[in-house]
Amino acid sequence: MSALHFDESLVRIFNENALDTYSVEEELAGALCAGGWVKETYANALHEREEAFPTALDAQGINVAIPHCETEHVNQGAVAVGVLKHPVSWRRMDDSSQTCDVSLVVMLALVEAHAHLEMLQKVIAIVQDQEFVGTVIAQDEPQEVYRLLSDRLL
Repeated sequence: MSALHFDESLVRIFNENALDTYSVEEELAGALCAGGWVKETYANALHEREEAFPTALDAQGINVAIPHCETEHVNQGAVAVGVLKHPVSWRRMDDSSQTCDVSLVVMLALVEAHAHLEMLQKVIAIVQDQEFVGTVIAQDEPQEVYRLLSDRLL
């Protein structure tokens, strides 16, 4: 898998109460677009893919969403992360008729189609360590979220 970019500028701490899936996706996709990592088509493609194939993982604890879209909308590989201080209802990957409350979003922008599986495996390994996820979502500063996640994501 080619190198992925991840830094503090791609981490958002969401403190607002009235967030929804769309607004979280817009903010994180906007960060990726502002850095030139994705094309302007990325956000719309992401919304369309999320509608057809939801990405929330119900971890029976602290739940995580992994929104992503097709590689044609990506300039260079990158990861954006959102910490949701007030969880957002997100449609589940395993059953799109069900939702779960998501507290951590790991948005993938990958240039190689086969890289999605490898990154999903890394994110699932993070999700399985619920104590670690709890530490991540307790952070109030993007720098700390980056520090905690960079070794596990890159």
